[in-house]
Amino acid sequence: MIMRTDAACLSPAERATVVPDGHQRVFNHHVYEYRKGLRDLALQTLPRRYGPVVVARLDDLDIAYLIYPAGRRNVNVFFGVPECLEIVRRIGKFDLSRYTPEEDFILGIMLGYGRRQQCTRYLDLLGQSDFQSAPQALDPMDRPSRERDEYVCQ
Repeated sequence: MIMRTDAACLSPAERATVVPDGHQRVFNHHVYEYRKGLRDLALQTLPRRYGPVVVARLDDLDIAYLIYPAGRRNVNVFFGVPECLEIVRRIGKFDLSRYTPEEDFILGIMLGYGRRQQCTRYLDLLGQSDFQSAPQALDPMDRPSRERDEYVCQ
């Protein structure tokens, strides 16, 4: 299943454009990791004029993708398993800075970022990064005696 979104932002005249080596290396690395099963979703932001070349390659490889404008000069190309792409599509926001903390968390996990890194980022986005890194376990014996007796004796 090939998913295409807002492909109109890519002009046919740009199809002959050669992708610069740096973008190509990153793209090839993402494709390699996807095909080896190391990642389910990849995201590459690149100048709009290189989008058609990347899209043509994804079509050749039969890899599903979504392409969204990213500002006036760039595009975001998401590619990977259809289930992950469907989640990105349902979030429905082209601008990644408009993602809620929860949407940002989900996207980060799908892109393969570390869980701890994503948890820290999520707390930062919520403005709650001042949490205790090792919270104390709740001990019923620390409660006032009346509450403790009710809790322990029931």
